Amino acid sequence: MELEKNNKNLNLIWSNKFMIRPLVEKDYDTVIDIVNTNWKKTYSDYVSPLLLDEDGCKERAEELRHDFQSKRLSEYVWEEQGQVLALLSIGNTSDIDKKRAFEIWRVYVKPEAQGHNIGSQFLSFSEREAQKRGYQEIIIWAFQRNTNAISFYQKNGYVIDKNEYLGKPYLAFGTRLIKKLINE
Repeated sequence: MELEKNNKNLNLIWSNKFMIRPLVEKDYDTVIDIVNTNWKKTYSDYVSPLLLDEDGCKERAEELRHDFQSKRLSEYVWEEQGQVLALLSIGNTSDIDKKRAFEIWRVYVKPEAQGHNIGSQFLSFSEREAQKRGYQEIIIWAFQRNTNAISFYQKNGYVIDKNEYLGKPYLAFGTRLIKKLINE
């Protein structure tokens, strides 16, 4: 793997091939399309069909746009040759039983860019960010039937913490995975 350069002041990671940088407004449409494409491609067998139809995608787009503008989470994109290929959303968790944990809220990679180490790089980046902010534990949720995602997280050191029914609007079970962080 190519040596990465880390600019701590700007929160950038880059090499001569890619860059992880903060999301900016001009990226919104691209990343919303990446998220909706992944929802339709990956979750069609186990979430409410209403979340995947045109209205569901429009509603998710509005929610994402609002979330981005609120700055509730730290949002990053993976860019290669001027093209945004993935979205990462990280920040404090809302899980009541894990108030002292950091959470990876979203990892979505364009389908054609999957399998090229972007997800693993995003996980490493998230873990470093959590450590910089003083967290000792990081969590991520996946739909229980999204076995590819769960397996991917497990290969990266995450362990299943619990499963629970997510209710409306998902109508599906979720799996929470955790990883203990070693502060350096």
